[in-house]
Amino acid sequence: MGQPLLPTCISEPWLCMTLSPVFCFPSLDHFWCYLSCLLQVYPNSFTSVSFNGPREKFYNAYKTPYVVSTPLIVTALSIAGTLKFDPEKDYLTGADGKKFKLEAPDADELPKSNFDPGQDTYQYPPKDGCAEQVDVSPTSQRLQLLEPFDKWNGKDLENMQILIKVKGKCTTDHISAAGPWLKFRGHLDNISNNLLIGAINFENNKANCVKNCFTQEYGPVPDTARYYKANGINWVVIGDENYGEGSSREHAALEPRHLGGRAIITKSFARIHGEFNLNLSLVLGSCEKIQNFGECESWGFLLSRGL
Repeated sequence: MGQPLLPTCISEPWLCMTLSPVFCFPSLDHFWCYLSCLLQVYPNSFTSVSFNGPREKFYNAYKTPYVVSTPLIVTALSIAGTLKFDPEKDYLTGADGKKFKLEAPDADELPKSNFDPGQDTYQYPPKDGCAEQVDVSPTSQRLQLLEPFDKWNGKDLENMQILIKVKGKCTTDHISAAGPWLKFRGHLDNISNNLLIGAINFENNKANCVKNCFTQEYGPVPDTARYYKANGINWVVIGDENYGEGSSREHAALEPRHLGGRAIITKSFARIHGEFNLNLSLVLGSCEKIQNFGECESWGFLLSRGL
């Protein structure tokens, strides 16, 4: 990989950097690839850009250390070219040899003439919408009409198969990755192909690799979940502490329900994610000794009498 071009204002690029005032990129792909390359060549940098979770499409692939700061501080350090620069006290030397200090930007917190309300384009719904119908192409890869989930049959959930026992942190990014998957947000079946692909399997320390306990073969988590659903096998996920932390991504709860999941058992839940699961009728359980549960074990719940 060749050394990337650098903004000319950075005299010590391994100390600090800023991109937004200097470059324009044709797409986010170009920007993130450039930044990832730059961090590989110049670690220990300052940047105002924060990489997201480890399973996102755009991330720090080389895991190089960097410091996130505000755009103002990063810009000041980039102009000075040294981390020793204090923009409130220190002077810089201009091209004419004269010394000067940077002035903090000053702007009105709110527009003096109030906000422009713009044009009202809201379309009010009809008073009686019973005759209205939403048409979605059955071949669409990005849109799909939601169908009601199956109802509880009134019986206790017994002999549920463990789909995966997640090792360590499991955020909503691990449960439902973003990046290229976001184009399927309107198509539940397609976006469900990313179910738990970022979670680490406790049994083999691998991501997106679980054992199908009926075929005895290892495969992706979504494929295994679909196999269980197609064969009428209820399944459960075993998690760790604060399961579902991070962004309030509703698909992280919709996908397990869509692919036949019946329960999530963890040491503890992130509040919002836990509520999403409850709203979709997924059974939630809390257990401190989840490490005792092994691969291909089964679980049962007496729903009529509680957990």
